[in-house]
Amino acid sequence: MAADVSQFVVKTISLLNLERKTEIEETKSLQENISPKELQRRGVCLLKLRIRSRKTGLYGRSLLTFEVNKPGTDGKLPSHSVTPGDIVGLGWINADQKASDIASGIVSRVTQTAITVAFDETADSLTFDDDGPFKLIKLANDITHKRIKRALDTLTKYREGPSAHLIDVLFGNLSPGPPLQIRPFTEGGQMPCVFFNPNLDDSQRQAVKFALCQREVAIVHGPPGTGKTTTVVEIIIQAVKNLNMKVLACAPSNVAVDNMVEKLVKGKVKVVRLGHPARLLSVVQEHSLDALLSNSEGTAIVRDVRKDIDDTLTKVRKSRNPSEKKHLKQEIKSLRGELRQREDKAITEILTKADVVLATNTSASSDGPLKLVKLEHFDLAVIDEVAQSLEAGCWIPLLRAPRCVLAGDHLQLPPTILSMEAAKQGLEVTLMERLIKLLGDGAVRMLTTQYRMNEAIMKWSSEKLYEGRLIADSSVKSHLLKDLPGIQETDETSLPLLLIDTAGCDVREKEVEDEVSKGNEGEADIVAAHVVALITAGLQPSDIAVIAPYNLQEKLVFLPNTDE
Repeated sequence: MAADVSQFVVKTISLLNLERKTEIEETKSLQENISPKELQRRGVCLLKLRIRSRKTGLYGRSLLTFEVNKPGTDGKLPSHSVTPGDIVGLGWINADQKASDIASGIVSRVTQTAITVAFDETADSLTFDDDGPFKLIKLANDITHKRIKRALDTLTKYREGPSAHLIDVLFGNLSPGPPLQIRPFTEGGQMPCVFFNPNLDDSQRQAVKFALCQREVAIVHGPPGTGKTTTVVEIIIQAVKNLNMKVLACAPSNVAVDNMVEKLVKGKVKVVRLGHPARLLSVVQEHSLDALLSNSEGTAIVRDVRKDIDDTLTKVRKSRNPSEKKHLKQEIKSLRGELRQREDKAITEILTKADVVLATNTSASSDGPLKLVKLEHFDLAVIDEVAQSLEAGCWIPLLRAPRCVLAGDHLQLPPTILSMEAAKQGLEVTLMERLIKLLGDGAVRMLTTQYRMNEAIMKWSSEKLYEGRLIADSSVKSHLLKDLPGIQETDETSLPLLLIDTAGCDVREKEVEDEVSKGNEGEADIVAAHVVALITAGLQPSDIAVIAPYNLQEKLVFLPNTDE
C-alpha cells in the first residue's frame, strides 16, 4: 500500500519529538534527583578529573583530554557508558551543580585511562586551571535528533536528485523495476561467476546475486549466525570491483560499522571510516578519516597551522593585557579559517578517491564530511543492521544514492525507544519491516545456514520465527563444551542448552531504594554457581559470557550474595 511521504514525515517528527522529550526528562530527573557519586556508579558521570592535555583537532576544534585526578591509582577511569559521539557537560565537581556548569562538548576518543572531548570555539575563553577537579556528565544527545529531523525535512522537499526514483519505490508510489542483467551473474554469460569469498554458502551466494541485480532495493534477511555481514561485504566488494560503483556503507552503531571495515580491508578495497570508532582497533584507525588526513599531501602545512593555533591559545591564557588578548583571538580566528580551507580540500580528495565510505547512519549527514562530496557521488547505499535502526535515521544515507541494499533481521528486537507512547504509535516499526510488508518476499533473500550455535539452541527460534528454514552447519550442529581441548566431561559441559525455572523457589526480586535497575540475588547465585562449575571443568573465565538485562543484576552476578 502506497504511503504519502509528507504524512510519514509529519507523523515521524511528532513521534521523534515525543522520544526526545522522554529522553530529556529522564536525563534531567537523573541529574536533579541523584547524587553525582551515584551517577558515576551508574556509568553516566565521571568525577575528580583533571586535564591531561589541550590541542587543536579537525576543523580547529579545541580538544581537551581528561584523566583521573587521583594520586596513587592505576590511572584507569571508573566503569562508565560514555562513548565517542556522546554529548557531555563539563563542570566543577566541588561547586553547586547549576553554578558549576562550564561547557558542553562531544566525546571524540575514549581509552581506559582518558577521555578526549571536542569543544567549539567558545572553549577559547575557558581559562580554568587544568588540575580541576572536573566532572563530565552524559547529556541528552540532540545532534542525532537534529540530523534525523533535517533528513526528514529534506525527504519532504526532495524532487530531483539521485534518490528521487528510490523514494517513490520505497513509499510504494512506483513498482520496483525489472532485474538488471549483470554479466558476471548472467546464466551462460561469457564471464564466469567469481566470488571474492570462496566460502560463501548457497543462500549467501543467491543473496549476493540478487542484491546486485536489483535496480532500486534489495533486502538481505540474516537471522543470527547466518553470516549477514559477511554477505553484505561480498555485495560491496562485487559492486566496487565488478560494477565500478562508489558505495556508502552504514549501520546504526559504531561496532557494526567497524565490523564492515575489518572485513572490507581484507577484500582490498579503498575504505574511509568517518567518525570516531568506538573500538580502538588498528585496522579501523588506519582507515579513519583522521588517520588518512594525517598521511595526506599537505599534512605538514595543516600540522603547522594547528601548532600555530595551539601556541596562540597558550598566549591567550597567559596574557593579562585585554588589547593583546583581543588581537590574539582575532589571529586564532584567521588561522582557523585557513585550517578549515586546507582540511576541506584534503578531505574532499580522500572521500572522492575512496571505493567505500563507512559511517554510522547519523554520521552520514550533510553537516559532516560528506557535505564536501557531490550529492550524486554514490551509486549504492548499504545499511547493515537496518532492523536495529529507526527508519527515520536510515533516510540520512538513503538520500545520497539511487540504489540500496538493506540487511538485518526484523524478527529480532526493534531499536531501543524510551517513549512507550512513541513506540506504540509506530516509531518502533523499522524500514525493513515496513518494506517487507509493502514489497513482499520478492524483495527479500533470506540466509538459511547458521554457523554460531548448537542445533538445540537454534531449534526454537527457527521453528517459531523462521518457519523452520534455518539449518545448523555441520561445524556447529552438535558441538559441545566437552569437545574442546582440556575440558572435562560434566553435566554442565555436556548440555548445549539448560533452562532453569525459578518460579516458586522463593527467589525474589531485590528492592533497592532510589535504584531504577532490577536484580535478583537468588538467580545471581545460581548463575555464579554454574559459572564456577564451568571454570572447575577447565573453561577459562575469559571464554564465558554472562548476559543480564539490568545493570544491578550484572553487579549481583559479579559479586554474588555473600551474606551466608
